This record gives sequence, C-alpha cells and structure tokens, in this order.
Amino acid sequence: MTERMSPVGSIMWAVGQDASLRMVVGNLMILDRAPSKEAIADRVDVAAAGAPRLRQRPTAVSGIMSRPVWANEVTFSAREHIRVMAVPSPGDLRQVLDLVTLLELAPFDGNLSPWDLTIIEGVEGGRAAIFLRAHHSLTDGLHGVSLLRRFIDEPERERKATTQPAPVTVGDFPLAPDVVDDPLLEWELAHRRRPGTVNITIDVAGAVAGAVRPIANGVVAAMRADPVDAVVRRVQHSLDVVDSVSRQVVVTGGRLSQLSPSRSMNSRFEAFSVDGARTAALALGGSRNDLLVAGAAVGLGAYHEKLGIPCTELRLALPARWRHATDGGGSVVPVRVEIPAANQHPGPLFGVVAERLNRARHEPALRVTELLTSAVSRLPTRFLASTMRAQANTVDFVATSLPGIRGVRHFGGAVIEKSFPFGPRLGSLVNITGYGVDDRLDVGVALDPSAIAEPELLIECMLKAFEGFVAAHGT
Repeated sequence: MTERMSPVGSIMWAVGQDASLRMVVGNLMILDRAPSKEAIADRVDVAAAGAPRLRQRPTAVSGIMSRPVWANEVTFSAREHIRVMAVPSPGDLRQVLDLVTLLELAPFDGNLSPWDLTIIEGVEGGRAAIFLRAHHSLTDGLHGVSLLRRFIDEPERERKATTQPAPVTVGDFPLAPDVVDDPLLEWELAHRRRPGTVNITIDVAGAVAGAVRPIANGVVAAMRADPVDAVVRRVQHSLDVVDSVSRQVVVTGGRLSQLSPSRSMNSRFEAFSVDGARTAALALGGSRNDLLVAGAAVGLGAYHEKLGIPCTELRLALPARWRHATDGGGSVVPVRVEIPAANQHPGPLFGVVAERLNRARHEPALRVTELLTSAVSRLPTRFLASTMRAQANTVDFVATSLPGIRGVRHFGGAVIEKSFPFGPRLGSLVNITGYGVDDRLDVGVALDPSAIAEPELLIECMLKAFEGFVAAHGT
C-alpha cells in the first residue's frame, strides 16, 4: 500500500533533511515504575494495527516534481522501534531531559517508519520515563495526541465498555471523544476543510493569483448586480486579503528580539507544570492556549529585561490547522502574530493576547497560504530549506496548547504520572508546547542553547509570569 505524502508533510520531510531545521516532535511520559519492553511492544503492536501510518515510511519516487509516498515497511516489528536506556540512579528530571536532548538528535532508521520509543530506567523513586518521538511529517500535535491515546492501555476497553459518540476523523487518526470535547479544539472542528483535491503547480505567482482572482471576479459581479454597499464590502474584503498577506506571507524586518538564534541542530529541553491554568484562563476570558502564549511571551520579555535587552513585543508562530484530504499528519499552516512581552498588568495584557490570537486564526491570508503550500511542496529541497530559514528569521518563538491525557492512564501496566510535549524549534529562540490536563498545563520547552545562554533564568522568568496570570483572576 502506498499513499502520496501531503503538501505540508512533504515540505516538512524535505526541510527536515537540514540538521538546523529538524522536524521532530516528541512526548516525554513520567511513569510510576519501569515497564517491560515486552509489555510496551505489545501495546505498540495494538496501536500500529489501528494506525497504518505507524507501519509506513516515506519513500522517494521518480520525477523531480513528485512528492514522496508513504510505503509499508517490508516487515513491521514493534520491537525494532523500541530501545531501553537508563540514567544514573537515582536520576532526576534534569538528567532525563539531558538524555532526551541526545535521543532527539539521533537519526531515524531509513528502513522504518520515522518514529521510535525509548524506555528510560533509573529515575528516582523507582520511576521510569518513556520518550516517544516522530518526524513532523508523520504527525503534528493534534494527531499526536490522538496517536498517543492509542498507545496507552485503557482506551480500547473503555470505548467498548461505554456508549460514546462516533469519533471525529482528522487525517488518518480518528480523534477520541475526550479529544474533541475540549474548548481548545472548537476552532479546529468548526473550520476543517471538506475532503477534496487541490490542483498543484509550482507557479507561486499563479497560486497567489488563483487566490486573488475569485475576489476580483466577485468585485466585477458586484459592480454589475449588487448595491453600492455590497461593492464596497467586496472591495474591502480584497484589501483585507492583501493586508493579511503582507502580515503572513511577505513578512519583512526580521525578528523582534535582539537575541539571535543559531543554526545549531542542538536543543535544550525543559519541562514544568502550571497549576490552576484552566480556571485562570476562563476567569480571564480566554483559553489555556491564550494563557500559554501570554505566559511564554511575558516570561521571554522578562528574560530580555534581566539581560538588559529592550523587548516590548515578540513575534509568535501559531499553528493554524487545515485539513488536506489525504493528509496523514503535519496538516498545519502557521500564522504569525505580534504578542506584547512587557510585564504589564496581567488582566488587560491577557485580553490583548487573546484578541490577537483569535484574529490571527481568521487571517484571510490562510487561504493563500494553503495554495502556496501546495505549490511550494514541489520545489527542490535546497529551495525549501532556504525558504523555511527565511520564514524562521521572522519568528521569535513558537507556542501551542493541546488537550492532554485525562484521568489515571497506564502504559505497559505502569501509571503515567505526567506527560510533556515537545515541538521543533524551527529556527526560533524557543518552542513552548503545553498539554491541558484537568486544571493545569504540563509544558515542554525546546530552546536554542546558543541563543538562550541562561536557560534556568528563562524558566524562572516564565514560571513567575504564569504565576502572575494565575493569581490575576482572583484580583
């Protein structure tokens, strides 16, 4: 069985060949004890049986303009995707994260589907950790959450034992009802694309023209048949698209931060939790995603201030999802939005951040971006990498929040105490990813150690910023 890779996925696969733009997403689970490799392999076999992408690898096809295809592994074996390692006992979270840094750099086996799982033993208190990573072309954050639910022990039995609504499908992976029933995904479910195909050309100018042409045709039709106010509205809409493109597709001026990310392939990983995140976000009039972005921006701003570097705003890359009919993951187009980073009163600042994020998700340029993505995906890898680096040079940080695993869950018989997501830096200073779990956010941070010379200070600033927002809703 083969299936052509989606435009977004093929871009991520090609760009990921550049070591400085590694496209790897990960998840670190802290377990109450070390599970056996055999128990984990059994669970992986179950997960792979229901998710064919876990048994497929990208394969190049002839033709300079052709996208790769997903082809089945010759003989799938869950055990070939699993390794067992250990930190010096009793290992703390910092030692586990340092090992994750090394694991994230390891290349994927070209003969296997681009994902693997590492059992990490020797964690203090008799605990263990599991680091699950995958190439971004195989899955994005939302698909990854649904995929993660396939690995844990309970879901299959729970779905059979209870009556639940049919799952919503996004890409290849059905989303479990507890993923769908989350305020973070209301925009996602309301704005998914209908199944269909997109005619693809490498004429980028033609792609832009193709998006603008219907607008122009609409203006002409309005002039013939509509009242003057309708004509004005259509003309204003076309101007809005042009203005949006200038903000999203043709960004100039570089980063807003004076810190300069390196082209290093290394990342440093951090992890922490923010208790009371959901209660605070709702009380402030937004979501945990708004809180994650606001806390990250203010924390980064405070870090700049402590270094004596002026910083009032930072440019965020925010994943805005869109669905392609044959997409098996990585169906994400980022929008960029400037976020205030000054340490102002948390309440009003939160409102500004929430409003800007909401507006960014409805950018008219997203329509043009989809067409451009289809066109750009056919370009040679060297051009894709240079294009991605140019885009990265306009972004200071990446952030997104996703629904995490609820309730007590097990993996290979061991209890999952916490789970931290990690996204690729994509050439930015830092990528902050959060799982919304109960009333908290479990946050994973991937930062550029060359640009962030004092990572402990940055995390201290972020934690203080989040504490300020959590405390603000009660004032």
